[in-house]
Amino acid sequence: MSEVSIFKSREVAVTGKKSPSALTQSLMKAGGGGGTRIPRISPRNGMFKRIVGGDDVGKLKSPLRVVVVNVAQATAQRTFYINSYDPNAEATAPDCWTNDGQKPDESIKNPQGKNCETCPQNIKGSGQGDSKACRFKRRIAVVLPEDLDSNNSGQVYQFEGASKSIFGKGANHLFPLNAYIDYVIANGEDIDGVITEISFNEDNNNQSVLFKAVDFVSSFPGLAEVVATAVESTEAQKAVMLTPGAVDKGEEFVPKAKPAPKAVAVEEDEEPEVAEPVKRASKKPEPVEVPKKNLADVISEWGDD
Repeated sequence: MSEVSIFKSREVAVTGKKSPSALTQSLMKAGGGGGTRIPRISPRNGMFKRIVGGDDVGKLKSPLRVVVVNVAQATAQRTFYINSYDPNAEATAPDCWTNDGQKPDESIKNPQGKNCETCPQNIKGSGQGDSKACRFKRRIAVVLPEDLDSNNSGQVYQFEGASKSIFGKGANHLFPLNAYIDYVIANGEDIDGVITEISFNEDNNNQSVLFKAVDFVSSFPGLAEVVATAVESTEAQKAVMLTPGAVDKGEEFVPKAKPAPKAVAVEEDEEPEVAEPVKRASKKPEPVEVPKKNLADVISEWGDD
């Protein structure tokens, strides 16, 4: 695969003078980066699974190409389970959770702390090994360009990344989610205006994913209209929210019937967490790698791999 960036032939690529879309503006304000079951795409052990109604309905080719039509506003959402993972138990809602990444949701009856930063479940070692018991995630809503001429055209899917898919720096135009969002915005493009390729991180034994911009939505006739509709849809809004009351079977953490000796909430395919940044009003976000030449400096070199 060619180590290139897609933004090559457009004069606006680095100037940033193009008027951002509504979604991009909301992400810029956020600092970068419902009760029904939302169809989802689940990355598991080097494979992308399409989940509809809680059932696995097939695999999707990797790398996966999508258009992002919504992103959770918090740079990290969180969930905590008192009990350890049991794949055979009935799915239940987490014991504590948050959409804003700052404090427990108001619906939580027994919050683990007053705020997420000082919560005892946010301390290394509170989970398995050196990890934190409260797990990071960030949800995005996507549509598949490959569905454009099918009955699934415009279908919104939920895609969720765990900590190693969210935090960190990028290299060779491949980024974890938060850095990828900042990268696209810094280069004057809309997150919903590019084709995003999602691939597994081979350096992490395919347990996390990386994001790369590989084309423009405008390159596909009819796709811009589908994306515009999806961005405004209720499905796209619901897809990025943590709604533990509507648990898709097999897709949320599932606690055992009896508490574990130590508070643990670890997916069976997830490694101990790396240190994640905590958003503070007094600190500036970490600089994101941005190429010195036009971001689109390689779109013509990018082929259909």
